[in-house]
Amino acid sequence: MSLKNTFKITNIGLLLMLFFMSCKQETSTTQTEENKKQPTVNVEEIQQGALASAENNTGNVWVKPHVMQDSIYDMMLVTEAFEPGARTYWHIHPAGEILVVTKGEGYHQIKGQELEEIKKGDVIKCPPGVSHWHGAVKNNVMSHLVILPNIAEGGAIWQDEVAFEEEK
Repeated sequence: MSLKNTFKITNIGLLLMLFFMSCKQETSTTQTEENKKQPTVNVEEIQQGALASAENNTGNVWVKPHVMQDSIYDMMLVTEAFEPGARTYWHIHPAGEILVVTKGEGYHQIKGQELEEIKKGDVIKCPPGVSHWHGAVKNNVMSHLVILPNIAEGGAIWQDEVAFEEEK
């Protein structure tokens, strides 16, 4: 066998090997329907701070304060973290609320408007005095920074539980 033929056989062998490796890798990353139902982020990663009151939330919501109102800052900055399927009740912030999603996937809805899907990197502005809710999808966690401006105007005004059944 000549050196030229050996080179062709080696190249064909390498190409076949790469092809089969890429096929195997593609198959291993394909999720089954059953896998899609499982949380895609470790729930323990978000369990920081204190467990929020069950009086205002469905499911487990964790709250970790970073900046609290004081004589200099009339605002609050906290992390809220939602276990899969957890969500707030409807509520109002007299001075509004800004959410910066830092992990996972979730929902946000302003009363009377369409449900909005949110994910890591999204910024949501909840207008002052407007009823809204936010929480995680059923198969993933969701956490976000909460910026509450002008706290002197008042804290959250809690309302009813959200009547919501996720079909995804």
